[in-house]
Amino acid sequence: MNDADPDVYVLMDYWTFDGYLAIRKYLQANPDALGAKQIFPGIELRVESSLKSERLNVHLLLDPALSDQELADVLGALKIQLKDRERSLSDDCFIQYARELGEDKLGKHGKDAEKVRSDDAYALQTGWETAELVASSVLAALKMVGSKGLLLQPWDTYGGLKGIDFVKHYAEVRRLMRAADIFECKDQACREAFHGEETDNNRAFFKNFWSAIDGKARLCVRGTDAHDFGKYGQFPNGLKTWLKAEPTFGGLQQAIREPAFRSYIGDKPPKVAMVEANGSLFMDRLKVNRRAGTSSTEKWFDGVEIELNADLVAIIGNKGSGKSGLAEVLALAGNCKARKYFTFLNDKRFMSGNAQRAGQFEATLTWLNGDKNVTTLNLAAKENEPERIKYISQIYFEELCNEHVTGKSSRFEGEIRNVLFSHMDSAERLNFKTLDDYLKAKEAPAIDRITTARQTIQGLNKQITDLESQGSPAYANDLTEKLARKELALKDLEAQKPVEVPQPKGGAGDNEQPSEDAVRLEAIGKELESIFTAANDNDNKRRGAILRRNALSKVEEGLALFESQAKETDKKFVDSLVEVGIAIESVLSVQTSVAKIREMVAEEEATIAQLVAVNGEIQQKAVLLQTERTKLQETLDAPNKAFQLYLAALQQWQQAKAALLGGAELADTVEYYKAALAALEKLPEKRKALEGSRNGFTRVIFKELSAMALARRALFAPVDQIVEQFPNIKDDLKVAFQSNVFFNKPAFAEKFFGLVKQNTGGFRGEEEGTRRLQELLRLTDFASEEAVMTLMESICDVTVSAGDARMPMSQVMRANKVSSQLYDLLYGLEDLELQFSLTLADTTIEQMSPGQRGALLLIF
Repeated sequence: MNDADPDVYVLMDYWTFDGYLAIRKYLQANPDALGAKQIFPGIELRVESSLKSERLNVHLLLDPALSDQELADVLGALKIQLKDRERSLSDDCFIQYARELGEDKLGKHGKDAEKVRSDDAYALQTGWETAELVASSVLAALKMVGSKGLLLQPWDTYGGLKGIDFVKHYAEVRRLMRAADIFECKDQACREAFHGEETDNNRAFFKNFWSAIDGKARLCVRGTDAHDFGKYGQFPNGLKTWLKAEPTFGGLQQAIREPAFRSYIGDKPPKVAMVEANGSLFMDRLKVNRRAGTSSTEKWFDGVEIELNADLVAIIGNKGSGKSGLAEVLALAGNCKARKYFTFLNDKRFMSGNAQRAGQFEATLTWLNGDKNVTTLNLAAKENEPERIKYISQIYFEELCNEHVTGKSSRFEGEIRNVLFSHMDSAERLNFKTLDDYLKAKEAPAIDRITTARQTIQGLNKQITDLESQGSPAYANDLTEKLARKELALKDLEAQKPVEVPQPKGGAGDNEQPSEDAVRLEAIGKELESIFTAANDNDNKRRGAILRRNALSKVEEGLALFESQAKETDKKFVDSLVEVGIAIESVLSVQTSVAKIREMVAEEEATIAQLVAVNGEIQQKAVLLQTERTKLQETLDAPNKAFQLYLAALQQWQQAKAALLGGAELADTVEYYKAALAALEKLPEKRKALEGSRNGFTRVIFKELSAMALARRALFAPVDQIVEQFPNIKDDLKVAFQSNVFFNKPAFAEKFFGLVKQNTGGFRGEEEGTRRLQELLRLTDFASEEAVMTLMESICDVTVSAGDARMPMSQVMRANKVSSQLYDLLYGLEDLELQFSLTLADTTIEQMSPGQRGALLLIF
């Protein structure tokens, strides 16, 4: 026993406690013989049963606190049914039982009937091998010892219940299953079912199985079945029984109450293996002594040494028993940097006064790998060294859990996110320090796409706002009024058309030729008309050249911006590529060629300059011609002079009329205003096209956010697995993870009413308007793309509604605000955010009570 591994033995002899009593007597005389190892009394019994032809075995496992007489009383309570009566276990009882067996029964067991009748020792051996207890006496014996006795029932081992026809013997099997405190079980699927854990291994039979044991978890064990000393501690197939409890009968009872958490069957529990492999993570012991040379005679912690369990999760004790002191000494020795939250090691308590008690004591924390941290209790944590212990003090815990009272949850959520990040696969975490840093890097491409989409939406919204202005009655009225003024001016001009002056006839006769001056004046008139036409043509050409030049310049500027952005993209990728030994040039090459654009810009600039120069020459020529005409007119007789003046006036009038009529592209002309009014009919079609394009980018944003939320769910699979391991956390506490899109309703409402008036439109009224908006938000499923798009349209419709009529959006906007700002807020989905959160019993973090928040922190 000393050489074998087990810490606790249960001796299971058939029918007797003699072996256990002999060892107990020896240990009473030699108390140190087994060291810290423990031995429990047990007994293996064969019980009467109609369940099957094979034997049915049970075991009693008893508290070693029972006296020798109490163990004898247990034997006395166990009964064997003889022909005429029930009799307590004794040698005489077994002999009588054997001699009452028929020869057929003895023959079945290979026994000599004559020898049984004549040989007491042979009859006793036969009785041991064949006797069966009255089942009710087993329960009576257990009842007699009360909480100091347990019933162990084999399940799929020798003499177990598993092989019984459950349907045929339903009632008796259920009775035996419910009576047992412990089952000996080899099969993992059945062990999980006994523990109340529904898994893929037992899902097919779990429901009926769990019902058969009354929905009460049972402890499972696996024995060695050692029949000689050499096999002690040798478990079949390495199926060792491990219990996480004190090596006492009380510890065993605690394991029975929590079998899923306190038992393991196998070579080594994963936690034990993990502790052995990670000694630097687990504390072994704490020792506190008064420092040498100190003058104080106060004892306090002097000489304290405490062994620490690798599963230490709580320090329990009465008020004033030193719980906070111990916790804070451990935290300080582990270089915890949360000293401002200490309630004992602070300036008001142990560090107060002139005595400086804290400075007189030194703590030594030893880790399982042998590392030692030594610190004086008045020192602060070493900032240049990492925290080896995370300490959540009561003050910090209460502040964190009551944070929501002030309407905040950021610190609490941050703590949860830190915990979750710590459970992520270290290979996945890489060198990121926080979850936010990790997500920022991982989601950067999607964020860039969202930013680009929002910028595009802003440009489209400005165009839509311009179309709104053009489609307003005021804009149409303004165009109509301006056209009317131009047409009135045209009418006035028509009235001012020079009165026609007939061309004078020749003086001497009809065949008389015009004078040389008259011919020249006629030629000058035609030349001036040609000059006027050429000047107009040149102006049109110059406008076209300017438009082309500006378009090309805009493209060049855009390409320059693109190159700049590409360089920034290089910076984003270069570090990551360096880590894997790839040059940025081998995977990303951005090249633009603006030579052709610059060449065309230069050509257009030259054309513009040439046209300006030509027009200048034309104007100079026109001035010379007009001067010449004036001089020639002075030499004419009265009729010819009047005619030439008429021609000059008519030419000026025609030029004025042409300028007034203008064209569709010439601002402030009759044709321009007519074209502008005609274009109003196409505004709804243009706006619809712009809105369709904008809404497409809004959908892009929604899809990107949804994809990011979905991708985040996979990151926290390790924490999901932790929850799956503990049915009470998953099913009873209903801890669940959420990664989805979340609409920040308060932030949206504040921004919305900062743009929109509440004294007009569909959201008028301080309270009524707010309620109406909240109702629209409440009824929206923000996980649905279509629902979100419908919401934005509905908000726009309600905003401009005025009874049965509709108002221009500009009239609903507050001072110095424009419609495009509202559209940016809505269709840019500025307040649709990513949210990763936890729920406890279907309650979100924002809605949790302080108790629920505390429970959630403690779980992780």
